[in-house]
Amino acid sequence: MAQLCFGCMQKNNGEQICPYCGFDRSTEQNAPFLPLGTTLQDGNYIVGKKLSNNAEGAKYIGYSTNMGSTVIVSEFMPAGICGRAKGKTKVVIRGGYEEQYKKLNDEYLAYYRNIARLRELTAIAPIFDIFTENGVSYTVSEHYESIPFTEYISRSGGSIDWNTARPLFMPLIATLSSLHDAGIGHYAISPENLGVTSSGKLRLIEFAIKDIRSTGGFFDPELMDGCAAPEQYKNVGVLDEATDIYGFTATLFYALTGRLPENSNERKPDGKLSIPTAVFKRLPPHVVTALASGLQVQKLNRIQTFEEMRNQLSAAPTVKAIQNEVNRSAVQTQAAQHYPKKKEGVPGFVWGLLTVLACLLILLGAGIYWVIKNPDAFNFTNTSETSEEESQVSNADPNKINIPNLVGQRYEDLAAKQSADTGYKIIIAKDDEFNDTYEEGIVVSQSPKTGITAEKGVAIVVTVSKGSRNRELPAISGQSVETAVKALSAQGFIASGFYVENDSVEEGKVIGYENYNAGDLAPYGSKIIIKVSTGSSNSN
Repeated sequence: MAQLCFGCMQKNNGEQICPYCGFDRSTEQNAPFLPLGTTLQDGNYIVGKKLSNNAEGAKYIGYSTNMGSTVIVSEFMPAGICGRAKGKTKVVIRGGYEEQYKKLNDEYLAYYRNIARLRELTAIAPIFDIFTENGVSYTVSEHYESIPFTEYISRSGGSIDWNTARPLFMPLIATLSSLHDAGIGHYAISPENLGVTSSGKLRLIEFAIKDIRSTGGFFDPELMDGCAAPEQYKNVGVLDEATDIYGFTATLFYALTGRLPENSNERKPDGKLSIPTAVFKRLPPHVVTALASGLQVQKLNRIQTFEEMRNQLSAAPTVKAIQNEVNRSAVQTQAAQHYPKKKEGVPGFVWGLLTVLACLLILLGAGIYWVIKNPDAFNFTNTSETSEEESQVSNADPNKINIPNLVGQRYEDLAAKQSADTGYKIIIAKDDEFNDTYEEGIVVSQSPKTGITAEKGVAIVVTVSKGSRNRELPAISGQSVETAVKALSAQGFIASGFYVENDSVEEGKVIGYENYNAGDLAPYGSKIIIKVSTGSSNSN
């Protein structure tokens, strides 16, 4: 013990400044946290530096003398209920909170005991031990080297592509599915709560009891801005698997775009979700659809399970259709080989030739099917016309829709319709464009284009007009400063002003523009200077 550094738990021969992490051995750990060097479980665990803390308690770096390895020691010490005197290890429960503490402690133990039973899951740190000491409860879990996911994304240039994200996130989906099958939710999945190990695997960290992850409990909720689902902001919100779907999808969105979605509370009126144009153009359509489905503000419209999320992200529907066709063909071929028909004198080379031709026809049919279902794959120009036969096929299949024409429609009207079962979801391209043809708020383009048959639930990415770049300056002479600034802001201008004496315009009213006249055109976002009257110099 004397040779361990309490900052990293490396053996450093008792040096004052650790050569591995730079920790100063004379450092004191202030109450209410455990003093450095505290031993637990009859000396089995040595407690070092505090790594983090929240309303639930604190996490320390520790050392297991039995295993001879570094561990993470978590102490349940709920804020506002527990206290500890300087230099002491015993925890004191505030008077009148004994029953509240017992309830929370029982929840803590049940929650982490359930997690401890799932040690085989690869995306969480296994829990080695759970015990009670010093009047509170502890868990001991594996310590592993990792970097924060946010740092990983930063090192990757600010975002990653789907081919890089897929092998990272799919094992996490499997772990989250198993956790929810066992009745365990995380409810704080976010870039801050993921680590990337030295082997390139994602690890989910910062588990906590549900009381900390929702509004209306004993604690002030600790919600992840941009990743918390809308129901977590409600006093009566029910947290379930769909809640973690939202956090997972928001984190995947961050990985692919370099930014988090808008706060779910701010998205609630219309569910608006925007994505950078350059990003959605390089993402497979089924991934864009999964992002839109996983980030629905209405829980019932959201992907409900991680198994469903895995299916949506695993492969595009057309690829799966082709694979199913190939599999059926393979089964039929095997059956034909197992039960060969009598050839009745037909030469063997003829049968071989027919077999080759049959295989070519199957592949050709699958290829034609794929091209029909993916008309943008080779940058072919898609027409908006759909044949009567194609329309009938689409309408006959309840799982298919014909992509509608959204161009020329007002985005707000389209967003309002999404509360009904339209068969598609809308995402806004982040890079909205100025357009002299369409007024502000009107859809100017969409992807996929109209006339394509797609799986129901497909995401349609739309670009919305910001109106003309050059805007007309409104008449503001004689108005109050507040009224003039509002009129300019409504046109997309940035207003600033200065005061001058004026005999004809009363004090506090706008005289006019410094460099423009009412009715002139100026670019959107221009800084417009206005003159404001201080009244006549002879007024006094």
